[in-house]
Amino acid sequence: MPKAPRKRQPRMPIDARRDQILDAAQRLIIADGYAAASMEAIAREANLAKPRVYAGYSGRGQLLRALLEREEARIIATLADAMPTLNDDIDFEATLLAAASNLLNAVARDPAPWQILMVPPEGAPPEVTTHLAAGRSFALERLQALLKIGAATRQALSDLDIDLAARALLATGEDAVRRILVSSNDFTPQRYTDFLRNVITRLSDR
Repeated sequence: MPKAPRKRQPRMPIDARRDQILDAAQRLIIADGYAAASMEAIAREANLAKPRVYAGYSGRGQLLRALLEREEARIIATLADAMPTLNDDIDFEATLLAAASNLLNAVARDPAPWQILMVPPEGAPPEVTTHLAAGRSFALERLQALLKIGAATRQALSDLDIDLAARALLATGEDAVRRILVSSNDFTPQRYTDFLRNVITRLSDR
């Protein structure tokens, strides 16, 4: 039987078309690794003629770079949104708990950007590490800022090594994100939030 002709999609702005192409590449990579994301496969996944894919991106390398840059930007935006506004009047413990809860729930709602960078599928290019480092640096700076406020407002934290504490929290947060991505039934945002609340309560009682 001859194949039915491809149904043409309506014209759309080039930026919207590029997002459609990147979404298709993202789905293929998460499902089957980077090797699956050839220009031809991406065109099929996006239901586009291959020339339209090439009109958006001149080649696979440019397309993958654009995808990684987009996912990095989305992760940094999520990190920024997760952290409540910082000032000297905040409650340190409540802000830390809210930031962790906001972030982990955001990861669970929209895991794809995090999967591309935090749990790189098979065949991931070395550029993944570079784009992950940008998000890590942003998160570390925000944690350091929060811990400085905590050290200034809590006597028990006044002699805290802020750099080491921020790095420890960052490592714990990254582990939580990865576990939510690969085992969401066992490791849920609520489980982590309850655990952190319990730790904060116990420390505050001392």
